[in-house]
Amino acid sequence: MLRRRTFTFAFISLIVFTIYQVSATSMTPLDRRIQGFHVIKKLPETMVAGSTYEWEVSFVNPKSEEGWMNITLKIKEEKTTVSFGEFHVQGTLEAYDNPSRQPQHTTLTFTEISGGTFQSLQTPIEKRFNNITLRISSVPNLMPGTYTFTLTITLQYKD
Repeated sequence: MLRRRTFTFAFISLIVFTIYQVSATSMTPLDRRIQGFHVIKKLPETMVAGSTYEWEVSFVNPKSEEGWMNITLKIKEEKTTVSFGEFHVQGTLEAYDNPSRQPQHTTLTFTEISGGTFQSLQTPIEKRFNNITLRISSVPNLMPGTYTFTLTITLQYKD
């Protein structure tokens, strides 16, 4: 019985990991903050390995200017190196102008460029209101630890 409890405790310890810090930075090439940037849905403080969580942010493109959006998500652990394939990231962009609010949905494609660092393909933007939903999954055998998730969104407008 004691051995079974020890195994159960060890198993639960292995499948739980904690987020240390969640931060979102948004800068244009001219180092201006993105207007109306908000975190709509945060990642939970404690996450279970092998699960999928959503992180939702929004921003405003005040003049509905045409341009490009780049997203980088960096996942780091303070004591170990995050390896390729330990996380998977998918995303969607829902964009609309007011008052019609007929949303345009775009799938965001992410590539892992180094262990734990994901970049989206350049995505065109032209609508005023933009909601980004990221779905972040981890492998079931992820090492427990304290992970930091840093989201960077860069907007580049056409001249």
